[in-house]
Amino acid sequence: MSSFISKILAAVCLITLALPAFPKNIKPVKKPDVPLYQGIQVGVELGGPVCQLFSDNWSHSAKMDVNLKNKYFPTIEIGQANIDKTGATGIRFTSSGNFAKIGVLLPLATYGDRAENLFYIGLHYGFSSFNYNLDNLTYSGGYWGQPTVTSFANEKAFAGWYDGEVGARVKVFGPISLGWSLHYRSTIHVSNGSHSVPAYIPGYGENVQPNAAICGHLYYRLPF
Repeated sequence: MSSFISKILAAVCLITLALPAFPKNIKPVKKPDVPLYQGIQVGVELGGPVCQLFSDNWSHSAKMDVNLKNKYFPTIEIGQANIDKTGATGIRFTSSGNFAKIGVLLPLATYGDRAENLFYIGLHYGFSSFNYNLDNLTYSGGYWGQPTVTSFANEKAFAGWYDGEVGARVKVFGPISLGWSLHYRSTIHVSNGSHSVPAYIPGYGENVQPNAAICGHLYYRLPF
């Protein structure tokens, strides 16, 4: 047994002597430094204009994001929405107003020198100040009262919400890209009208918690 152990130790020593000496002054490979500014992408929503061709419910929006080190994409989006909806009971809700969203996108995967292709998550705060109208409201004046029809015109409201997002953007050709995104939204605060609660919020959608949406955008990378 001792002879066998001696042979193993001798073999280990020979292998150790045969290995090249490990360099003492190894410097870690430094990754190339990515400049802070990597470009600006501007985009327009595709779904809203298409909806306008078929109904009175539409929204238009434009957005912009700034690429910082291919890691952070601060974003801002502004838009306008118009809604004309009649419920099953005959109550008609109309509204028109502006909205805005600010936030940041964080890429999970990128491809390209300036992250022209990316898969990302994002978080935004959205807000809207808008007017709305309610028509054909019917209520009874009492047990024997006759139904009364009334309207609330020019009700003013303000709403704020958070918007969680996951999406992708793919370069099509040159500076043009296409993107899609899934949104999960919930209101943070809603200042209702003087006599009623808004059924829809521009930029948010139906006034329910939570709310979800799918959006498509066409992007253009600025040449500077």
